[in-house]
Order: sequence, then C-alpha cells, then structure tokens
Amino acid sequence: MNAILYIRVSTLDQAIRGDQPEGFSIPAQREACKRKAKSLKSTVIDEYVDRGESARSADRPELQRLLNDLRDRKKEIDYIIVHKVDRLARSLHDDVMIGLAIQKAGAQLVSVTENIDETPSGKLLHGIMATIAEFYSRNLAAEALKGATQKAKRGGTPYRAPLGYINVSRQINEREARTVVIDIERSALITWAFKRYATGDHSVKTITEELYKRGFRNRRTGTSMSKPIGRSGIAKMLHNRYYAGYVKYCGIEYRGRHKPLVSAAVFANVQAMSDSRRAGIRKRAHDHYLLGTLFCGQCGRRMSFTLTINRYKNAYPYFYCLSRQQGQQCTQLYIPAALVEEAVAKQFSNTKLTSADRAALQREVRAQLRYEVTNGKAELTRQEKRLSRLIMERQRILQAFYDDEISSEMLGIEQKRVNKEIGLLKEVVSDATRARAFAKRSYQAAVNLASTLNLEKAYLNAHPLLRRCLNQALFNKVRIDDTNAVTVIGNFGPTKVHDVRVLGVELQPKIDHPRLAQAVIGLTMDKTDLLEI
Repeated sequence: MNAILYIRVSTLDQAIRGDQPEGFSIPAQREACKRKAKSLKSTVIDEYVDRGESARSADRPELQRLLNDLRDRKKEIDYIIVHKVDRLARSLHDDVMIGLAIQKAGAQLVSVTENIDETPSGKLLHGIMATIAEFYSRNLAAEALKGATQKAKRGGTPYRAPLGYINVSRQINEREARTVVIDIERSALITWAFKRYATGDHSVKTITEELYKRGFRNRRTGTSMSKPIGRSGIAKMLHNRYYAGYVKYCGIEYRGRHKPLVSAAVFANVQAMSDSRRAGIRKRAHDHYLLGTLFCGQCGRRMSFTLTINRYKNAYPYFYCLSRQQGQQCTQLYIPAALVEEAVAKQFSNTKLTSADRAALQREVRAQLRYEVTNGKAELTRQEKRLSRLIMERQRILQAFYDDEISSEMLGIEQKRVNKEIGLLKEVVSDATRARAFAKRSYQAAVNLASTLNLEKAYLNAHPLLRRCLNQALFNKVRIDDTNAVTVIGNFGPTKVHDVRVLGVELQPKIDHPRLAQAVIGLTMDKTDLLEI
C-alpha cells in the first residue's frame, strides 16, 4: 500500500526555529506520520509540507498540489496521513471538501493522534474533531481581535508599524511587552518628506526621486531584499495618520502612544496641499506664481493661466476663468497677467504685521534655520554610513565574482547599480552641505529681516517663487473681477482697456508663520541660492 504525508505549520518562525532548517515541529510531525505509515504496512511515496500557512483557508500551495495529484491519479494512493485533523483544515466546509476529494480518489484519511476511520464511530469522531478545530480557530481569532482592539484603545500598535518605526519586544516587570520605537535611519527622511511636500514646492514624483537619491528603502523581510519605494507608496505614506500620532484599527482611530514623526500642523498642510492638487493645482507648461490663489469674482471658479504667442513670436500672458474653458456660463474676460499682478500687489499695502506676528515670525525663522543646520549634519552622517555600506557591498560583489558565485555579466550590472547609488549619494552630500552652509551664513540676516519686514516692499522685490510663498502665507483666495473693461476704438481695431478690481480677499484665519518664514529666509538668498536650495 502507498501513503503520502501532509505536514503543516502555521508560522514561518515555527519552520526555522532553533536555527534548524525546518525548525522542530516539521521533523516531529514527519517522524510520527512515518511511524503510523509503518504500522499500516504502507510505503511513504511522497510528502507535502506547507510552511507558514494557516489552516483557516484551503488556499495553501502544497495542499492544492496534493489535491491536484489526487485528481490526476498518477499513482495509486491508499492513505493520506496527517498528524492531527486540524493540520488539514480548521473549517468544516474545507474539511468536507477535502474529505470528498480524498474519498473520490479511493484513499483514506488517517490521523496519527486521533482514531478516525471509515466506521460510523470513526466518522463521528472525525466530525467532532473537525468541529473542535473550527471552534478553536474562530475562538482564537475572536480573542486575538479583542486583545488587539483593547491594545489599540490604549494607544498601542496591534499590527506591524509602518516605515519609520520598528516593532520590538521588551521585558517590563518580568513580562514581555511588544511596543514600537522610532527607526532612526528612516524617520528623519520621512519627516523631511512631509515638510518638503507641505511647502507646495514639491510633487509626489519629485519627493520620490529625492528620497531615492537619499537612500530611502523599505525594510528587508525574510529573504526579500530592501527596495526603493515607488510613487504610490510615498503617496500612501503622506496620507498615513500614524505619522501624526494616531492608530487606526478596525475602522476606528485612536490616539497612539508612539512618538509622532510630524506635527499636526505639518500633516494638515500636507493634506490640504494634496487636496488642492487633486482639485487642479498642478505644475503646467505655463506656470505662474498666482495660480492657486486667484478665483473668479463672478462665478467663484479657479482662474488659470495661458501664454498666447502671435505670428511675430510676441508672447501675451493672460488669466482666464476655468468656467469659460469648460463651456460653462461666465462673463469674465481674458485678463492680461500684468494687470492682475498689479491688482494683487496692491493688497500688500493694506496688510500689516502686528508685533505679536513679528515675534512669532522670528521664532519660526530661527526654528527653520536651526532645523536646516541640524538636519544637514544628520544627513551628512547618514550618507557617510550609507557610503561605507555601499563600498563594502561593492567589495562583496567583487569577491563573489572571484569565487565564481556570479557571472561577469551580473558583476557589471551590480557594479553599475552601486556606482549609480554612490553618484546620487555625492549629490545629496553636496546639497546638504550647501544648504547647511547657507543656513549658518544667513541666520542673523533672516532674523533681523523678520523683525523689520515690509510686506509691500518685500513682495515687489521678491523672486516669483517667493511671491507665491507670500501669497499663500497671507491669502486663502483672491477674487478678481473685470466687469468694468471699456472698449476703445483705435487705428488697429477695438481694444479692451481693463480696470481690474479685486472683489474680495479671504485672509488666513491667522498669518501662516511657517510659510511666511520660508519667504523671509528666501529673501536673504541671492538668485542662485534660491533656485538651487
């Protein structure tokens, strides 16, 4: 008679425990099943081993291979031997379906530890044991869910923490406690990504590219290698409230005990920036520093920007209401950009900073420049460690080639990859060094400017990048209306003379000091620094 064995363990930890290739459970099950086969005077012709697979589902690779082999009937099988019924299934439905497949193949299910057979009492015992297995599984899941929910309510993390954190086990009062600590290597880069995206000067694409240059990779798990994070992964990360200090479990959000990587204000700015971009504020071929701030004074829709070039190669920039572009009713005309720029600039003569605003602005300028200095130093240290790892990796690759473990083609590919990473690393080091040097150099000048800042003068003399920053710091919306345009008949036909009015300005609830501080720091840069940093 022929017999085949089915062996299963629920976790990968069981499969490799004790530094053994198969842990302890798999060899123990195999030995017990072979003894049972010997007692049945049958020969074991094959075995199927599922490592780290739950019996709550029949969708297990080795079990499915066993069932397929039974259907094919390439060999005559008399016995399917398992250590216990729950190794095969923990669901009554799966137990019935697997039992029918075994019965159809003309084989008999045998349990090492349970006296099940084809007799009425044996089938009764089989049904009882299958029911107990399902009850155990469901009860265990319910208890685990209850415990995990209670942990989440208390601010714990009942699942694997996202990148930037590490799940660890600690002994507290002679008891094992599982908690979460910050991943020093990745947390600084995640904080940097949030802060950069919140400024509005970076897209998810540019953040992803910059993180790749800085060596941001996911954690290595099992045999899988550490890999770069794609755009979708970075976008998901920027919306994850875990980084702001919250734990979400079973659809309910709780305040977490872990240390947040970003403040509530930065996280809110990131979400607002993401929402505005979904609403249409994206980088275009023709960009303008007023895009995102201007709204139509008649219909309330956003205004867009276009650059018309005539046959003589003369360029004419205009703002227009998006309703016109989309075929909706709006009488707003195309307005020359120079008139709109002048109308918005006039708003700064009416906006004054209080003494409290200036004090808050100075504090924010100091905080941002200190962050650039300390972050630059931390970035240089991080990249030095990364360079050491890459040099060691390059040496290991070369040694593997000398030992005939990899081909010359693979050697070339790996050396090219490592050299590319080293090149990107040097760019990051150069950028961090330059930004840190600038922050040290302009610290006092930026603090002094914050105390004497004249908004109107600063706006008129600012680079377009800084004008955008100033607009976003002071205004939520600027409504533009052009109903007073007058048509004048000239030698070259009718011409529109515009009298652009700013209908309304929606100020921020309070001045956005972090964004205004960015503008103040930018005002102390020369044009080269401004475009590079």
